[in-house]
Amino acid sequence: MVRTAILVGAIALLTGCGGSSRVELPNAEVPARLESVRVQVRDARGLAIRNVALEDYVLATVLSEVDPSSRDAALLERMYEVQAIISRTYAVAHRDRHAHEGFDLCAGTHCQLYEPVRLRSSRWTAIARDAVARTRGELLWFGGAPAEPLFHADCGGRTSSAATVWGGAAPSYLAGGRDGGPARDAHVNWTFDTRLADLRRALNSDERTTVGAALRGVEIASRDDAGRAARITLRGTRSVTVRGEVFREAVTRALGTRTLRSALFTLTRSGDRIVFTGRGFGHGVGLC
Repeated sequence: MVRTAILVGAIALLTGCGGSSRVELPNAEVPARLESVRVQVRDARGLAIRNVALEDYVLATVLSEVDPSSRDAALLERMYEVQAIISRTYAVAHRDRHAHEGFDLCAGTHCQLYEPVRLRSSRWTAIARDAVARTRGELLWFGGAPAEPLFHADCGGRTSSAATVWGGAAPSYLAGGRDGGPARDAHVNWTFDTRLADLRRALNSDERTTVGAALRGVEIASRDDAGRAARITLRGTRSVTVRGEVFREAVTRALGTRTLRSALFTLTRSGDRIVFTGRGFGHGVGLC
């Protein structure tokens, strides 16, 4: 049985940083057949698939995804408990994401960051291990199925609706809203300066953003209510308009996760270079 305080805390976070709507999520334990996951990892010999006990996977992802900003022991315990339930629910809900490739989940941010080395290197391993044990097998449910507990590092002041970011229908708890938590100056500000030639190569690595032999410009076609670039127009040999998150995914997959950190940005062109200035880190939907 999920303890009330943890469940309510997870619900409040899941609705967004400043979300005020209450969503009732019944709790249930992980079915026995889902007690392990196949994770694709990269080791010294290249890519490999490892069969990992679900609770061990959750512990590693919790340590990999959460960088505590507080040293308060009670707050850390609660934070890791909430993240354990979130991470476990995400793993179960997305277990078949890479089934066509012969495994369940990847070790990168496409699924959840899984860096088991953190078990040895993190100073918070003992606290996180206890939190995972206290919430063992607990999931968040919505509408009779595991919820979609999306999370990211920093919303930049406001979360966005999942429907706006990726399209389709969004559950009520992923509607987006204003961040009622940290002050504005607590959010990450960043700058990404790149050559058009490098950006073109990154875009051409994804069939959704391919521009061909030349990239002449990048334009923000529209923004959502949170200020994120909802649609981006790419002017090139092939011109195309894509979702802002599709653009960000193509860039970060090719050039690194710490390049275009979010879709909450402005851009300026200077000769053969383009400069993105933004705030936040991640897709901007759900928990931050």
